[in-house]
Amino acid sequence: MTLSQYLLILCMNKIKKLIFPVIIFCQALLGQNLQELQKLQDEYKKALERQSLQKPDDISNAENTAKSTALPDKLIYSRKDIESLLVNTEKLLQKLKFFEDSTQKMPYIGYEFFTKRDSIPFWQNLPISKNYILGPGDEVIIALWGESNSYNTETINRDGQIFIDNIGILNLGGKSIENAKKYIISKYSRVYSTLIGQSPKSFIDLTLGELKSINVHFIGFVNIPGVHMVHPFSNVITGLIQAGGVENNGTLRDVKIIRNNKQLSSIDIYNYLIKGKSSDDIRLMDQDIVYVPSRKSTIPITGRVIRPGYYEMLENENLADLISFAGGKDRKSTNTIFIYKNGIFDKSGYMIDYDKTLNFIISQGDSIHLPIEPDFDSFVKIQGQIKNPGEYPFNEKMKLNDLLKATMSLDDKDFYKTMDLSKINIYRKNPSNHDPLRLIVKKDENILLKNGDHITISRSNLLKPIESIVITGEINTPGIYPVNNLTTLADIIFLSGGYTDFALKDGIEIYRDSLKIGWERETFLLEGGDSLNVIKKSGLVFVDGEVNVPGYISFKKNVSVKKYIRKAGGYTAFAEKRNIYIIYPNGTAVPISSWSSPKVKEGSTIIVGQRTISGQEQLTGTEAFTAISDQASRVATTLLSLTLLINQTNNAK
Repeated sequence: MTLSQYLLILCMNKIKKLIFPVIIFCQALLGQNLQELQKLQDEYKKALERQSLQKPDDISNAENTAKSTALPDKLIYSRKDIESLLVNTEKLLQKLKFFEDSTQKMPYIGYEFFTKRDSIPFWQNLPISKNYILGPGDEVIIALWGESNSYNTETINRDGQIFIDNIGILNLGGKSIENAKKYIISKYSRVYSTLIGQSPKSFIDLTLGELKSINVHFIGFVNIPGVHMVHPFSNVITGLIQAGGVENNGTLRDVKIIRNNKQLSSIDIYNYLIKGKSSDDIRLMDQDIVYVPSRKSTIPITGRVIRPGYYEMLENENLADLISFAGGKDRKSTNTIFIYKNGIFDKSGYMIDYDKTLNFIISQGDSIHLPIEPDFDSFVKIQGQIKNPGEYPFNEKMKLNDLLKATMSLDDKDFYKTMDLSKINIYRKNPSNHDPLRLIVKKDENILLKNGDHITISRSNLLKPIESIVITGEINTPGIYPVNNLTTLADIIFLSGGYTDFALKDGIEIYRDSLKIGWERETFLLEGGDSLNVIKKSGLVFVDGEVNVPGYISFKKNVSVKKYIRKAGGYTAFAEKRNIYIIYPNGTAVPISSWSSPKVKEGSTIIVGQRTISGQEQLTGTEAFTAISDQASRVATTLLSLTLLINQTNNAK
């Protein structure tokens, strides 16, 4: 036996003496029961996908209500459960189609003006008003020519002063350009007498070089709130661009400017964005406050308009104003306009002619649709929970069931169950009034239709009852809100006043029947009894599973999954590198593969799965030793933690 072999055997015996007592103790602790060991192994696998329910610091009355739903402190997901939830969510989203054009995909008009713009250029050659007030940081150029010549470039100090040789200190702060020129002439003329008189032989001029920035406070629903240094000739719109623009929940119609603790003005950005008018925009001054309140009533308009989308409407603005904002109707639009009254518990509508829009006031919850002019003279329209909504040719013998068959909705048994055919709304044009005749019929009645009828099919309330939801966390107005079978996550966010500045917008937790469910887009359809919690930004990423040091790691943008795993101590010997998942804060899970590496978001959980070892597969000596050491180390750490906890408890007593 060689010396190296002897030393190796000696080391292995020492290691066995250290590890074996730990293993024996663990077996004693676990009752030396194979079934118990298997149970613990199964629980360990499930714990790999465990997420903790984050509770807000401040618990409001609404949050107490949410706690009454008995949400679990910890939630366990299997991969099968997650995939099933994702599939079901996608199916619900696909069924959500109320209009011919999907309003959920339309933009909120005006906010795109501020996107992808980090700054604006500061031109130094802009004409300067005579009323511009000089102040600290402004660069002034004083040029003297004629019998005497001098050229001085000076920056006004914090006391509002500059110093010129042979002239002395000049107090320019707080003076306008015009008054500053008169002041400089009076000071220079004491040294240069040729500047004054009926026939001066020397001349002097004052110009500006670099200009000081001014500090403006941007508060409310702005993307980058705080104090920003802006160009001294900035107006409200250019200032907002420097502040990152207006948040989607902020108003564009009533931006307030506060100066010296008094509201100076209110700016309607629509005048600039839609009408091309900037007359009401004003120049900002140092220490001004630009306050962006929450968005006003927002009305969607779809169909045959130049620019469909969501428009913010002021009180007493009418339907004609909305159509004008949308660029007017196109040449294929009919003269009949549909107005849907989408209340939480009610759904009704109007049909009016285009020439009556000036007198029709719209409000929050309304939806406007301009249908296309049909290629046929006689038609009926059907929409709502229908497979093929749209306009269909009409004949005098046409009945309700004929139209339903034409949409192919009755042939799909699964889709048929989602339709509420006990209360079918038929809106029929009333020649004497803009309010249509509203008929509520059953499918079995199979009534005769008339030219121009507008039929609406609702989702079955048996499948989705009208109830309420609870929203808590980082939301401006947490509480209880009613929902119907068409209420989306975006609707509730809007009704609850939008996110706070500390909200993790991708981290809305949705609980249904005490189970956390995943969502991908804000078009996600809510159900009665759902509990929502908008979590706070943590700046962390949690790494769990088969890593050597599981725990929280600081979040940084554009850091890969592998780097986070390395920061967590790297893989254990039992790690399955082909079984890694990212669970995002919204509850969705994405697998990591060799050909795709999804982006890690703030608040995400990275889970490294466990390697399954078959009876035929054997670990190498090094792998086996490493695995045993890992397990022993974890058990020892657990025992140490328990000992410390017991000691702390005894000391407390």
